[in-house]
Amino acid sequence: MSKLQVPEVILIAEKPVTPRRPWWRILALCLLCLLTIIIYFLLISAAPKSDDHIAPFLNVWMISFLPYFAACAFVLTTKPLVGRWRWVELGIILLGAFLLRVMLLPLPPDLSHDSWRYLWDARVTLHGFSPYVFAPGDKTLAALQNSFLYTNSRFRNVPTIYPPGAQAIYLLSYLLAADNLYFLKGLFVIFDMITCIALIVLLGRKGFDQRRVILYAWCPLPIIEFALEGHVDVITLTFTILAILSASNHRLRGRMLTGFLIGLATLTKFYPILLLVVILPGGDEKDTPVMRRIQYHYVPLLASCFVTIIAGYLPYLILGHGQAFGFFATYASEQGQNAGVTQQIVHWLGDQLRLPLTKTIMLEHSVDVFLIGATALIVFVLRWRNRISVEVGTLLLFGVFLSISSHVFPWYTTILLLWVPVLAGPIWIHTGLVGRGLAVIAAWYFTTTVLLSYFFNSAPGNLSLDWTIYYRLVYVPVIVALGVAAMIGVMNLLRFQKRM
Repeated sequence: MSKLQVPEVILIAEKPVTPRRPWWRILALCLLCLLTIIIYFLLISAAPKSDDHIAPFLNVWMISFLPYFAACAFVLTTKPLVGRWRWVELGIILLGAFLLRVMLLPLPPDLSHDSWRYLWDARVTLHGFSPYVFAPGDKTLAALQNSFLYTNSRFRNVPTIYPPGAQAIYLLSYLLAADNLYFLKGLFVIFDMITCIALIVLLGRKGFDQRRVILYAWCPLPIIEFALEGHVDVITLTFTILAILSASNHRLRGRMLTGFLIGLATLTKFYPILLLVVILPGGDEKDTPVMRRIQYHYVPLLASCFVTIIAGYLPYLILGHGQAFGFFATYASEQGQNAGVTQQIVHWLGDQLRLPLTKTIMLEHSVDVFLIGATALIVFVLRWRNRISVEVGTLLLFGVFLSISSHVFPWYTTILLLWVPVLAGPIWIHTGLVGRGLAVIAAWYFTTTVLLSYFFNSAPGNLSLDWTIYYRLVYVPVIVALGVAAMIGVMNLLRFQKRM
């Protein structure tokens, strides 16, 4: 078996079949979809009317995971159908994903007000101001504030942190529908459905059961965070998975398209630039002379990527007189209670050593640089030796990035969920625990429990909640599972070297 070949146990489980009565499979899937839709009607009725009364909505949101897990278990424990029945199953999954998202579009985003900020940024830009530079006291800006449909001074008194690619989507939405937030969320739903379709294509290319898309498509986390709350991360996911699909084309045009898509993803969030680490060392050109490889593969991809990024930032650099990063530096140094595990550990260490906050933050940034640099180097080497797949390397890099983030909001973790359908596999075989399977389960667990952080957000009535409970429920199981997976990986490596 080659180094990247899918384990035989997975392939055997996913060989398509034609049961005597395939209609019962279709009926079961339809019933699960209907049950999910009924729960989403309850979710709509429990929609929060203010920031202070979100508990009923969160309770129903957690209940909505029950039919989702049942549908996932149904897909993972049954073999895919063949012929038209396979397309019927995929059609039901995609239709269900679309209906669940459209149902939530009319609801206002009361768990987070970020989507209102997007429209505010577009309004400011169209009136000649840079959203990355705050201009206090300007009469025109004050007039824009007074006429805006949503009044929240919290996000108007500081410059934005959303990169230019995201700003372009906000501008497009504003030009087409002005302050209509629901139109913007509708665009996000279109992006999310493109992500689902691209995930089906990726699963098909890798020889996996394409029904696995249900692990993402029906998951209540992206449905709520994108269709209801309207977070821009949905665009990042779309361009990221399209870049992964494009990376399989090793011709010149394919390389340029891949670089372009990575650039677009980086223009919506910063971390997709890490895709270069997993995509550059891959390909079929290992036997190609080095200079030819650089000339025809690396240079086009890198040039396309960075030209796209520079072209996106240039208008805002001009408009903001050289400033196009807003308060990103401040944001990266914030000490949030929902911070990644790295900041939590460094902060605890700083308390034990009685370090002042400034030195603790410096130590934190040093650890962050080391972790992301070391992980990038390891992933690059493993990809160069063809020891891991693009999806595994991407999950590792994005997971480490979240671990060093100053905030880990629930919608951030959708970038981990995106790879669960591709990487999910058995956690136990005849030789024992499977490290990769355990690590993917840990990532899936994290994305389905991180919404508990909403219960701990500061609001009237819960200002003194102890976040330790949240860390024990969400972070500790993930750390333990990843630690066990790492030990299994090291043991397997030692066994391999011993056999060699």
